[in-house]
Amino acid sequence: MKALFLYVMQKILNFKRNKIILANINNDMQVIADFGCGHFPNKYANVLVDSTQSDNEQRGGFKVSRGSKNAIFHDLNLNEFPYPFKEKEFDFVICSHVLEHLDDPVRVCAEFSRISKAGYIEVPNYCIDLFIKNNDIIHKWLCALGAKSNSLVFTNRRDFLNTFPSSELNIFLRFYLQLTNIHYVWRDEIEANYSVFDIVVKAPEQCCPQKII
Repeated sequence: MKALFLYVMQKILNFKRNKIILANINNDMQVIADFGCGHFPNKYANVLVDSTQSDNEQRGGFKVSRGSKNAIFHDLNLNEFPYPFKEKEFDFVICSHVLEHLDDPVRVCAEFSRISKAGYIEVPNYCIDLFIKNNDIIHKWLCALGAKSNSLVFTNRRDFLNTFPSSELNIFLRFYLQLTNIHYVWRDEIEANYSVFDIVVKAPEQCCPQKII
């Protein structure tokens, strides 16, 4: 029963995600990349980017998919910069449930702004990620929208939960809150920064607010 519920939940979330993506891509966008494609690449992408060497624990034990024979696959560690792509090489970049796993999501956003004209980012809303204990070993960041909803804000997850411990949610409330996943569509550039909380718990030179320019 639980497996069926999770399957239905993923179908609903995928439908919502693809509806937003489809509304923001057009016929002029020929090169569409899925960064961190994992085992289930987005159906609109013709370029896939992920690391075949990374720990499959991040993907629930599944291996990275290289997609169809018509897709171009780049084996790339997303924690290593700069990415080997030209400025505005991509028309549209998709990155779904990846940034919360990476070492420096703000730097990743800077790279996306450099190599792509537009894109879609999806991350779990902090209001759900606070309560899912099995995310503790794989999610490094709590994600939120800025005050005007035009920026992404990242907070160190472990430091926050060490300060403000939370309890576990039941599966039905988890599903309801997952409907609040952050869907961030951008053009030209992404605005992203680390939260004030991170400045308090980490040295300023390690984690300081910055705007993607």
